[in-house]
Amino acid sequence: MIVVLHHVGLSVPEGLRTDFVGSLTDLLAAAARFAVLLFFVLSGFVLALPYFEETNDAYSLYLLRRFFRLYPPFAFAILVAALLRGLVGASSFPFLSHWLSEFWSGPLTVGVVASHLLMTDIHRSASSLDPPIWTLIVEMRIALVFPLLVLVVKRFGWLSIVAALIVALICSKTKAALGEPSTMVAESVAGAFLLTGRYVFFFLLGIFAACRLDQHRKVLVRISAKQQTGVFIGLVFLCGFLTFTSKAGDGYIDTLFGLLATYLITLCAAFPRVAAKLSGRLCLWLGDISYSLYLIHLPVLMAVFILLYGHASFGATVALAFPLMLLAGHAMYYLIEWPSMKVGRKLARRW
Repeated sequence: MIVVLHHVGLSVPEGLRTDFVGSLTDLLAAAARFAVLLFFVLSGFVLALPYFEETNDAYSLYLLRRFFRLYPPFAFAILVAALLRGLVGASSFPFLSHWLSEFWSGPLTVGVVASHLLMTDIHRSASSLDPPIWTLIVEMRIALVFPLLVLVVKRFGWLSIVAALIVALICSKTKAALGEPSTMVAESVAGAFLLTGRYVFFFLLGIFAACRLDQHRKVLVRISAKQQTGVFIGLVFLCGFLTFTSKAGDGYIDTLFGLLATYLITLCAAFPRVAAKLSGRLCLWLGDISYSLYLIHLPVLMAVFILLYGHASFGATVALAFPLMLLAGHAMYYLIEWPSMKVGRKLARRW
């Protein structure tokens, strides 16, 4: 939801932006970056738990289930984005923000669609139909070697985290030295490998949290609620200060975001009352549709803006687009994502 709100904020045309809207957009940008890194850490945590509980599948079955968990919804979102792009046309309208105008402005070709479906993530055109897909490309690549990452954490413990952090910083600096400073897309095969290597650190944080979950629980339960609140506020303040004062590079801020994400996930696992607060009907529904919503929201937003251009104000357009994005995420979850997961489980059991 933070990512959705961030993209809505970026959609505000420059002519309508006040100082308050600009500050809010900057805040949402930082929060959205944190949310993406939380997604990576959480993936590492959840996927690692079966290995430490000795309930994990064989590697081939793991890959089968992971493929059906990630790829069919991914491919469906790409095809829907391509269909909407073909139906409503390009996005080069003066009413749109510069950020929103960057997407859907190029030609729609078979090659562009194929590059999306093949998860190449090389050059910006490989994510122009649905920009958020870059995170799923990273997720899918790391999924291929995930059991190996678990073994590394089991063998080397916290040293693996230190090593992964060093590798992440090297990958980031090397990619920038190649003339590819983006933290979301690559311009070459080498850039694609370096981009993926940058984010292995966050999956390892999640794996390490799963590996040491019992020990971390014992430590956390000894700390009072006031002290926990102080730690949380301190981490948030530090992340915010470094983000908005530019006192550190993106890599260092990302590292703090990763540590904050790990801390929050461990808190939820350690304290049943915290978990219960996040297990209400609304939270569970948003959790269910979150992957589908993440994949489909921007194509829906783009289509609504283009269709209503010249017919409705920006506020009216957003007021219509927001519930449509939620409805699309809900429908995609029940029609595509959930059936795909069931197919993966059935095939794994038969195999």
